[in-house]
Amino acid sequence: MKPQHVPKVAAIFPSVLVALVHFKLSVLVGPSANVVFQRWFDSGESASGNDAVIDSVERFLSIPIPALFFAAHPVYGMARGWWVATIINSVLWGLAIYASYVLAAWLLNKLGPAPIS
Repeated sequence: MKPQHVPKVAAIFPSVLVALVHFKLSVLVGPSANVVFQRWFDSGESASGNDAVIDSVERFLSIPIPALFFAAHPVYGMARGWWVATIINSVLWGLAIYASYVLAAWLLNKLGPAPIS
C-alpha cells in the first residue's frame, strides 16, 4: 500500500465508529425527544429539567438535518422520514470525521519537515 493511502485507510475506523455511535444515540434519544416535542406542541410550555436535556441532546444529534421534523405523533412510533433523516445524519457525521482525519494528515504532510536524503 502506498504511504499516501495509509491516512485514508486509518480514517475509516473512527469514521464508522462515530457514525454507529451517533445512530445508536439518536435511536435512544429520538422517541423521548418526540414525546417532549409533542408535550410542548400540545401545551405550549417549554421543556424543563430532564426534558430540556433530552431536547438539547436531540438538537445536537440532529445536526445538519432536524430529524424530529419528520417524526409523527408518539403514539404512531417513529416515521420513515425520521429513520431516513437519522441515517443520513449519521453518515454525514462519519464523513465529517473522515474528512477531518484526511485533511489533518494532508496538512501534516505539507507542513512537516522535508525528508532527509
